[in-house]
Amino acid sequence: MRYHSPELDELVNQIGNFIQFWGFKNVQGRIWAHLFLSEEPLDAANLMKRLDISKALVSLSVKEMLQYKVIEEVGKSERGTILYRANPNTTEVILNVLRSRERLMLSRISSAFRLCENMGEREKAKLKLSSEQLKDMKDMIQTAEGALDMLLFSSMPGGEVLQALQGAMGSDGRGP
Repeated sequence: MRYHSPELDELVNQIGNFIQFWGFKNVQGRIWAHLFLSEEPLDAANLMKRLDISKALVSLSVKEMLQYKVIEEVGKSERGTILYRANPNTTEVILNVLRSRERLMLSRISSAFRLCENMGEREKAKLKLSSEQLKDMKDMIQTAEGALDMLLFSSMPGGEVLQALQGAMGSDGRGP
């Protein structure tokens, strides 16, 4: 079976680059592209052949993609291997990533900021930290947290953001 063409390879590589830009691994974007474009679910062996990558790399990548619900297990092959497909609900995928990854990053930033904010005035002076800039940073962090919360909470059923995303992606979240 043929899994390569210059056109398909270019598309898969460009999707890998896009996914990498957003903080995931390039290979995860390439795996997702093959799963999304495939007529049928694929197992690890098929992904290894299509992408010419090791079993370990497929396994690690698939494990993380399952955690973010970017892909799904959809049964077993005749050989008993697990079959995967891309999660067809793009809206759900985006919101899952925002909830689990961006929310965690902002929480870590906020915790680290509080440590700096709570340093003694003498230590802040020694480090030449600007009180005004600390206040501005606190405002930025709170704004980012508020914006993310607004996006996530308004993404619940009936929320305006969810409706807008679904409008852009189609009512099932799969795209127009």
